[in-house]
Amino acid sequence: MPLSFAEFEFNMFNMFDKLLKISIFLALVVVVLGVYTRLADAGLGCPDWPTCYGQLIVPDMEDGVKIEGYERPLEVAKGWKEMVHRYVASLLGICILVLFILAIKGKTRCHQSLALPSFSVFFVMLQGAFGMWTVTLLVHPGIVTLHLIGGFVTTVLLFWMMLNQNNTPMVYYRRVLKRHKALLIITLLVLILQIILGGWTSTNYAALSCGKDFPTCLGLWWPEMSFVKALYWGPIGVDYEYGVLENSVRAGIQMMHRIGALITTLFIVWLVYAFRTYLHLRLNLVLISILLIAQITLGILNVVLSIPMAVAVSHNALALLLLLSVVTLIHKVIKH
Repeated sequence: MPLSFAEFEFNMFNMFDKLLKISIFLALVVVVLGVYTRLADAGLGCPDWPTCYGQLIVPDMEDGVKIEGYERPLEVAKGWKEMVHRYVASLLGICILVLFILAIKGKTRCHQSLALPSFSVFFVMLQGAFGMWTVTLLVHPGIVTLHLIGGFVTTVLLFWMMLNQNNTPMVYYRRVLKRHKALLIITLLVLILQIILGGWTSTNYAALSCGKDFPTCLGLWWPEMSFVKALYWGPIGVDYEYGVLENSVRAGIQMMHRIGALITTLFIVWLVYAFRTYLHLRLNLVLISILLIAQITLGILNVVLSIPMAVAVSHNALALLLLLSVVTLIHKVIKH
C-alpha cells in the first residue's frame, strides 16, 4: 500500500533526525580514530592522499617493502589505521551532504536555517583538505592541530543542529543574568583555548617532556624551559614526525598546557557555582562537573603512566564531550 503524502513527509523528517544522530556518532568516531592514528604514529602510514601507496586499500605486502615511487617503506598496521580513519571520515562527509540536501528540501522536523547545514558541508570539505595537508606536509604540528580542532568543530556544528531539532515545549524558567551569560561565553573560550593547547602539546610530542612527574616537571616546580619557540609554526616541507623541538621548548609547551588546565578548571568551577541557583540547568552542571573531574584524572594519568593509548585517547574524547556539554548549556540559555 503506497504511503500517503503525510506519511512520506513524516518519514523524511525521521530520516533527517536519524541521519543527524548517525552523523554525530560518526563525527565522534572520526575524532577518536584521528587521535588514535596520531598517537600510534600512523599519520604517515600512507604517504599519499587519498590513496595508500596508489591504492584504495593498503597494499597486501609485507612490512618494510619499498614500493616504487615512494621513499617511505610500507608499514601495514599503520597504513590500515590511517585508511580506516579516511573511510569513516568520507562516510561522515557523505552524511553531512545528505543532511544539507534534506535541509534544502525542508525535510526537517523543526525549522532549520540553511546557514548551518551549508557551512557544515563547506567545513567538512575544508577538513578533507586539512587531512590531505596533514600527509603532504609531513604531519606539520600546526596543520595537525588545526585538523584536530576541525574535527571538534564539525561535531559541534552537527550537535547544535540536533539541539535545534529539540521541540520540547517552552516553559517558564528563571532568566539567566547577563553577567552569568558573559561568564558562560568566557568559559567556553577558555575551554577552546585549552583544547587547542592540548592539541599543540600532542602534535609537538611534548606530553612527556616533563617526564613522569606531576605536578612538578623534571623534578622541579619551574624547570629550565623555553617559551620563545613554544608557539613556533615551523617551516613547510620538514618531516615533523616524532617532533623537532628541543626538550626545553617541549617542556614549556607542557607547562603551558598544565597552567591552561588549571585556569580552565577554575573557570568551570566558577561557572558551576554561579549557575547553582538555576534549577533547570542543574543536570547540565552535574554532567559538566563529572566530565571535568574525569578529564583532570585522565590528564594526570597520561603523565604518570607515560601516555597509555587508552588513557590518551579517552582524554581527547572527554575533551570533546566536555565541550559539547558546555555548548548544550549555552543552547539552553539562549533558547530560554
